[in-house]
Amino acid sequence: MYKLFITDLDGSIIDGSEVISTKNLKAIKILRKNNIEITIATGRRWSSISKIVEPLSLTLPVILYNGAGIYDPLRKSFLYLQHLSKEEVIGALKVIHYYLSFVKLGIYHDDKLYEDSEALEFLKDNKNGIIKIFIEGEKELLKELKNRLEKIYLNVVFSSYKYLEILPKGASKGKALKKLLKNLDIKLEEVIALGDYDNDEEMLKLSGLGITLKNASERLKKIADYVIDASPSESVHYIIQQVLNFERR
Repeated sequence: MYKLFITDLDGSIIDGSEVISTKNLKAIKILRKNNIEITIATGRRWSSISKIVEPLSLTLPVILYNGAGIYDPLRKSFLYLQHLSKEEVIGALKVIHYYLSFVKLGIYHDDKLYEDSEALEFLKDNKNGIIKIFIEGEKELLKELKNRLEKIYLNVVFSSYKYLEILPKGASKGKALKKLLKNLDIKLEEVIALGDYDNDEEMLKLSGLGITLKNASERLKKIADYVIDASPSESVHYIIQQVLNFERR
């Protein structure tokens, strides 16, 4: 029996409109009626998603920054937060420097977003307290950059075809899920996980039921238990009907 439904946001339950559809909201109510609670695992910061997830009335902590943070929306505080080390930032800068003419740069620091020249200046002047670095660019260029960053042992993951993220050592949605479950008295096999890109891979592998969408990365489709033929705006609705069969009982 499943007890928790944990889902990515962008490309999984919302699209470019950044609004959770009525269909998905109704489906989430049905999950709760069947004693399955819901939470979120996203690469974003809390201030970026708080309005989006407000209709969910979340009571459980959420995973932020692709696993570098776990935030309790009721207490309005972090249960866990990891930062890039000074050495990781310095190493990343040395590699990224060669690509700055071709990519866009962003960082998260204290729940604030800094981009492009502002992000670069911040990285040069202040190498402490940085939660993650993300780079936007062409996929082939980002693949090359990923290889170079991994050669200096940085924790790097694609969060979409155009976003590459540098996370603190050991940070991932999967590891954050394990931390979260310790406080919830829920086993991994009692979890349903939904995601759409490579940063969701470990979370889906660890969960009792790993689900992705037809628009997902090829890598994720290969490891998921289900690949649903649905758009993000109807994903949860599809899952309760076609995977869990709740509306047919």
